[in-house]
Amino acid sequence: MEWDHGPEAMKSSKIAVKMLERLLKAGFDKEVSLKLINSTLVANTQEDMYATLDLQILDLYAGNMEFIKNGACPTFIKRNKEVQLLKSLTLPTGILENEDLVVYDYDLEDGDILVMCSDGIIDSNTEYINKELWVKYLLEDIQTEDSQSLANMILGEAVDNGFGVPKDDMTVLVVKVSKK
Repeated sequence: MEWDHGPEAMKSSKIAVKMLERLLKAGFDKEVSLKLINSTLVANTQEDMYATLDLQILDLYAGNMEFIKNGACPTFIKRNKEVQLLKSLTLPTGILENEDLVVYDYDLEDGDILVMCSDGIIDSNTEYINKELWVKYLLEDIQTEDSQSLANMILGEAVDNGFGVPKDDMTVLVVKVSKK
């Protein structure tokens, strides 16, 4: 689900995703591809343009997922009542020339719920110094395992944080792992 308030951010994201698709299809390694995208965005001198990249690669045979994060908001993994954060410690792509990617290798279990959201969701709550904590606490309290209901609840809470008015793009992606 998305609220559209950032055409420039959307433009940067579309360029980065299209470049990534083309590089991966051409056979480039994922890390090399991300570094090439970063270099291209850094070299763009006409305007400030950057994008956060959040790439997940699922190994269907091993049942694990590799998370590659570059300036992106945390990914939340809910397993029963426990919620783990996978955080990026880097700036968005296109700001620094040589960035190190943060890579997590995570073994998934049946029933795990993955939640990704934009900074508009994370930043909507101003009560916490660590802004992602409100999402973590919300996920720990929510009882439903239905992906769409969970996404709607997070988005609804984020809009409520702004007294019914979204201040930025608000995107939530929820995936439930099923190994059956």
